[in-house]
Amino acid sequence: MSSAGMGGNGPRPPEGDGFAPKTFGGPAAGGGRDPYGGHPVGAPTGHFGGPSGPRGPSGPSGPTGPTGPNSHGSGPKRTWALALVALGCIGAMVLVVGGGITFLALNQSGGEEVAAPLESESATTEPTSATETDSETDSPSSSAAETTEPPEFEVLSPIDRPQGDADDIWAVLEDNPLTDGSLPALGSCDLPETPVEHSAEELQAVLDAAGDCLNQLWATASSDRGLPWHSPEIVVYSWPDVPTSSCEEDTFEEDFPRVCNLDYTIYWPEDYGRGAEQTDPELVAPAYLWDLSYMYMIRVAWDSSVGAYYSGLDGLVGKDEDLGPEVWRRYNLQMHCLSAAATMQVPEQSRPPQEFRDALTDENNWSAGDPPRSIEPSSRVHWLAEGFGSDGELSVCNTWEADADLVA
Repeated sequence: MSSAGMGGNGPRPPEGDGFAPKTFGGPAAGGGRDPYGGHPVGAPTGHFGGPSGPRGPSGPSGPTGPTGPNSHGSGPKRTWALALVALGCIGAMVLVVGGGITFLALNQSGGEEVAAPLESESATTEPTSATETDSETDSPSSSAAETTEPPEFEVLSPIDRPQGDADDIWAVLEDNPLTDGSLPALGSCDLPETPVEHSAEELQAVLDAAGDCLNQLWATASSDRGLPWHSPEIVVYSWPDVPTSSCEEDTFEEDFPRVCNLDYTIYWPEDYGRGAEQTDPELVAPAYLWDLSYMYMIRVAWDSSVGAYYSGLDGLVGKDEDLGPEVWRRYNLQMHCLSAAATMQVPEQSRPPQEFRDALTDENNWSAGDPPRSIEPSSRVHWLAEGFGSDGELSVCNTWEADADLVA
């Protein structure tokens, strides 16, 4: 076991069913490392490891989806409906992060173009009089046709794709509901004392308690913004005895939780987590709160539709050698920041202690990962520190408006 923050179980971005696999960005089928994302980006250096793999939250990320996304080449809509049937409800965002969250990307529609509306007969027929010309020029319908409304955020179902081009979707992400207002401060969050050498029952108890705190926080934050929220169940299991779930067995991993958005459950392998690496019993429970907060970004990305917007954008620009990785980083780093912010909204005795936060914000504990979808340790540390110091203000985590050098 290792001290606070050290070791091989680094944070990985969230994903979500319907977006990518294993990192925050990118679609994933029901869960993953990113809220819509893929495997952790950045090979472990014996410390935290890098961000999750290439995919677009989970979706992310896999939050890959949410990506580390599962896949970043298809268009935003190879419909999830088709994928859900074809994969037997393998769900798939994408939270979000140097160690991404796994999402299995559902079939995304391959970027087909939307046909332009047919011209009306009156538009192709010359007017016969000056009166007709004036009436057509002044008509409200004519003016409306020439004026395009700015894109606005709306909650999407898992089988919908966001409308508009890449600029439209980016504009929505810059002003999405997770960039405004603040997270509630909880009056209580009681985590049980958990020994360094703990049983599966003790692990289940501390994760359930941490989940109660995070559910209260995200249920309130979602309700305040008119967003849906489904509190996940947490199931601890011993690998390779994969529990029965709505997500397919071959999407589970020995060293990473499976966030299955199809049955709102986080399947947690016994040996996973920063909490499992602590040598000080005082750090065990708060470390598991951090671990779980990171996984919750898959659920947040999925329910809020932020993962769906990321996945749609990734489907449009994911193949661009510069813009694709940049979009993936912005998504994953937003999820990193939000995850850190959430852990500081609980009472002080349950927060990750300063020693633990110092380890997470030490560049030496992170690796960039393998390009093109990699995150520089300086960027990862910057957004984690921003989240820890945000006092719950979500605008602090708006990576979509940040300068490029802060999302390198």
